[in-house]
Amino acid sequence: MTKIIDIDEKDRMILELLEKDPEMSQSEIAKVVGLSQPSVGSRIKKLKELGVISHAYGLNIKKSGLYVLKVDVKCKKPSEILSKLSKCPFFLNGFIVAGDKNLTLFLSGEDLTTLEAIVDKHIRAEPEVYNVEAGIIVRSEKDAVMPVKMYIEKSRNVPCGEEVNCTTCEYWRIDLCLGCPVTGHYKGKIWK
Repeated sequence: MTKIIDIDEKDRMILELLEKDPEMSQSEIAKVVGLSQPSVGSRIKKLKELGVISHAYGLNIKKSGLYVLKVDVKCKKPSEILSKLSKCPFFLNGFIVAGDKNLTLFLSGEDLTTLEAIVDKHIRAEPEVYNVEAGIIVRSEKDAVMPVKMYIEKSRNVPCGEEVNCTTCEYWRIDLCLGCPVTGHYKGKIWK
């Protein structure tokens, strides 16, 4: 069972300030919260050690122009699908959830047809997947910084572990998929 983190009002204020401005200095935070700079530093260190705060670098999905697809899946082994897709360059994040759909995935790319091809070929095609619902994220209320794999090393072994050959794939041949950046057959612009 997950332990609930015990934080006080000053910690919550620090978290709020850092959420609004991650570059805010400890001295500026100290003035707002009414603590000394060393006390703020100590609290931030404690919050980092507890795993409450961390730094994440990536693309701001709201401003990047990329499409984000939310995929809800009902399947028998969500951990296996999550593990397989987690290394895909188009994969942003995934969650095993309670309810009818037990897996939620977020994929990102420069065109919708490639994202739909990934869903068709690598999710719907799985024998232990019973239902898939995919929807495009049309608007983000706040900035959403997501780690996107920007440097892709070419390899014969694709990250999803499947036997993939873009040149023999119908989706790729009729331009419904830009291809996997790892294979060297990618026709898009992000990972050129």
